[in-house]
Amino acid sequence: MRTSLQAAMAAINLYSEYFLGLIVSLTIARNLSTEDYGLYSSIIWIAGLITLAINSGLAINVTKFVAEFTKKDNGELPGILAYFWRIQHIRIAIVVVLAITILGFQYGQTKMELWLLVILFLCAVVKADYMFRMAIFKGIKKYDVLAKTSLITNPFNIVAVLTCALFSPKLEYFVLIYCGTCLMYGASARLFNKNLPKSSWQNNTVKQHKDRIIAQMLSATGIVFLSALIFKQSQVVFLEHNNLLSEAGFFNIAFLLSTAAITLIPGIYQEILLPKITDAVQNNDVNAQVAQAEKYLMALSLLVVAPMIFYADVIIEILYGQRYQGAVLPLQVMIVLKTILTLNQGANLTLISYDKQVGMLKIKAFLFLCALIISLISVPLWGLKGALLTYGTLTLLSLVLYSHLAKQCGYKMISIRIMYRISLAAVIASIPMLLLDQLLNGLLSAIIGTLIYVVVYLNLLFVTKGYDRSVGYLLKQIRPKLPQYCHSYLSWAIKRLVS
Repeated sequence: MRTSLQAAMAAINLYSEYFLGLIVSLTIARNLSTEDYGLYSSIIWIAGLITLAINSGLAINVTKFVAEFTKKDNGELPGILAYFWRIQHIRIAIVVVLAITILGFQYGQTKMELWLLVILFLCAVVKADYMFRMAIFKGIKKYDVLAKTSLITNPFNIVAVLTCALFSPKLEYFVLIYCGTCLMYGASARLFNKNLPKSSWQNNTVKQHKDRIIAQMLSATGIVFLSALIFKQSQVVFLEHNNLLSEAGFFNIAFLLSTAAITLIPGIYQEILLPKITDAVQNNDVNAQVAQAEKYLMALSLLVVAPMIFYADVIIEILYGQRYQGAVLPLQVMIVLKTILTLNQGANLTLISYDKQVGMLKIKAFLFLCALIISLISVPLWGLKGALLTYGTLTLLSLVLYSHLAKQCGYKMISIRIMYRISLAAVIASIPMLLLDQLLNGLLSAIIGTLIYVVVYLNLLFVTKGYDRSVGYLLKQIRPKLPQYCHSYLSWAIKRLVS
C-alpha cells in the first residue's frame, strides 16, 4: 500500500513535469523556425549544464544517504545533511567563478545578450537548489512534496508559454519564461522548508563518514556529468558544430518525446526505485528487489514502445506539424534505445547501493571517449543518422559494461526466458495494429490501434506468464470487489500466475 501511494505521488510529479513540459516544447517548436528552435534547445542546454555542474552526483547521493540514515535512525542524519548543504554551497561558488571566467573568454562568440546570460545563469542556480531539496524529500520518501511543487509551478509555465505564443512568440521571451519557471520552482520548494529534516553540524558524524561521502560523490559527479554529455548533449553539440541546427532540433524532439513516453508508466516505478533498493541492501534483499524491478520496467516499457514506433509519424505531425517530419526516424530509434537504458537501471542502482561508483566512473569515462570518437566520424559523414548511430552504440556498450560490473555485487540481469515471455506478448499484440493500419490512417488509426494493443498486450501477459506472483496476489485482493461476471476471468488469470 505504501509503495502504491509513493508511486501515485511520483506519478503526479512526473506527469505534470514531463507532459506539461512536452506541451511547452511543442508550443515553442510550432512558433519558432526549425533553426530558432534548435538554437533555443542549445540555450536551454547551457542552463541545464549549469544546473548539472552544481548537482551532478550530489543529488543522487543526497537521496541515497538520507534514505540510509533515515532507515538507521541513529541521530546522525542532521550532521550528514549539514555536510551536504556545505558541499552544495561550495559547488555553487566554484560554478560562479568558472562561469565568469568562461564568459570573459567566449562572450564575443555568443548569440545572447549579456543581461539574458546573467539571468539565465542565476535561474539555473535556483533550479539546482530546488533539485537538491527535492533529493532530500525523495530520501525521506516525501513524494507528496514533489507533486505539490510541480502542481504549483507547471501551470505557471504552460500559461506563460501559451500567452507568449499567442501575443509575441520570440526566442528571447521564451528563454525568459524558462528563467521565470526556474524561479517558481525555487520559491515553491521553500514553501515546504518545515518538512525538511533538520540539519546541524556534527564533527564526529562528518569525520566518520566524510571519506565515504566524498569518494562516492566525486565518482558520482563524473558519472552523472559524463552521462549527460554522452546520452544527448554530445550529439547535439556535434550537430550544431556542423551547422545542422534543424537536425539538432529533430534530435531534441525525439529525445523529449521518447523520454516522455518512457516516463508515462515505467518512470513512476523508476522514480521510487533507488530508496527501495537502498532499503533492500540494508535488509539483504537487493537481488529480489532488482529482479522484480527489471521485470516490471520491461513490461511497462513495451506497453508504450510498440505504439510509439507504429504511429511516430502521426505523433510528430499532430504535435509539431509537417515541418518536423524529420524527427520521425529519430523518435522510432530513440524509443527503443530508451527502453534498453531503462533495463540498465537494475545494474545501475545496484552498483550505487553497493558503493561501486568508482567502477561506474571508469565506464562513463570510457563511454565519453567513445562518444567523442564516434561522433567526430559519424556526424560529419551522416548527420542526424550519425548522431543516432552514436547514441545506439553507447546505449549497447553501457548495458553490457554495467551488467558485467554489477555481477560482482551478485546482480543478475533479467533472464532471456522472461524477456522472451514479455516480448512475445508485445509482438502478438502488435498484429492488430498492422491490420488496422490497412483500413484506417491518421489520428483515428493511432487512437484505436493503441487502445487495442494495450488491452491485448496486458491480457497476453497472463498467457505468456509475463507477470509475477505479486500481480496474482493483487488480483486476489480486488476480486471480491468486482462484479460477479469478472470472477471467472480473474480466477483463470490467478491460476496462470501460480501454476
